[in-house]
Order: sequence, then C-alpha cells, then structure tokens
Amino acid sequence: MREVSLISYLPSFIANFKEIAATLEVEKFELVGAWEAVDGVLKNVYIEMADECGISRFEKMIGILPSEKDTLENRRTMVQVRWFNKVPYVFKVLISKLMILCDGNHFKITKQYDLYCIKIETQLETFTKIIELERIIETIIPCNILTISENILKSNLEGSIFIGGTVSIMECMFITNDFNEEIIVKGGGFGVSGVYIETIDFN
Repeated sequence: MREVSLISYLPSFIANFKEIAATLEVEKFELVGAWEAVDGVLKNVYIEMADECGISRFEKMIGILPSEKDTLENRRTMVQVRWFNKVPYVFKVLISKLMILCDGNHFKITKQYDLYCIKIETQLETFTKIIELERIIETIIPCNILTISENILKSNLEGSIFIGGTVSIMECMFITNDFNEEIIVKGGGFGVSGVYIETIDFN
C-alpha cells in the first residue's frame, strides 16, 4: 500500500489547523485507491504481474478458456506458453515452451531419432497444463515422429496401518437321511420298578 501524506504538501502554518488536517486525512484514502488503480493498470501490461482482470484480457486475446480450478499462477503460465510463439519450430522452441509449462526443469526428453521417436516425461499437476502439452506436441513436433508422453506424479505418503484379527469357534452339523437305522437303548438297575427304553429314529 502506497503511503500518501497530503499534509506534507501544505505550509506549516496551515498544516497546524485541525480542520484542514482532518479533511486531508479523509481524502488520503481516495488517493491511495487511485494510486493502486494506476499501479494495477501498469502491472496488467505484463503477463507475469497481471491480476485476475489483466490475465483474463490476455486469455480472451489468444483464445484460452481457463478452468475453474486453475490458480492465477497457472493461468499466467498458460498465457506465456501461447503468447511467446516462435517460428520456425525447432527443438530449442520445444525446450523453451516446456520450461515455461513445467516451471523450470521438471521434465525430461529422450530423443531416439534413429527410430523416429521422442519421449517426454513431465510432472504436471493440473488438467489444463496437460491439455496444453498435447497442443504443443501437435503443433511443434513433426508428424513423422512418434511422440510418447508420460505424466508422472510422485507423492510421499505418511500414516499408520492398523491390523486386527479375531478367533471364533464354529461347530458344523450335517443332517442326512442316507441311512435308516433303529437304535435301542436298554438299561436297568436295582430298586427301579421298570426299564427305560429310548428309540431314536433318524428318518
């Protein structure tokens, strides 16, 4: 926030009046807003410094439709990739575009020209950048060269795994009618007036 002191522009014998000082203090906020607006216009001239309003203007100029999940920094990167378009397309142009798209050196290119093949490994975290990578491959790399593109995301996960177990006793009973037998149980004893007989039928 730019500091604005209107009282400093007044002669000392006028600055001592409280009414004038209070009036200028209120007007200071209006001038601060004006300075910020002017500063915003200046920043929006450059892609790297453009705010939400400025970057949307660049996107309309070159036909980019951003995603709702794209951050302002990602949108600036996409505009830079499209804006700095150099022809003829050579290998150095491909490297420069990947440098912008991948934020430096988070990519690897393996050339196999004897097999008419080129392999590109990236670590792009947004879907919009992946789509832009496909556009770069289609517009820069010749059609007679096979392009293998792999996007690898590495993550370090930390946590705990809990393993539990239980033991239970189970008894299975199988009832069948494959056989038909009678079992007679006989028994006797002293002092008993009769004999108890039990018949078990498995039918």
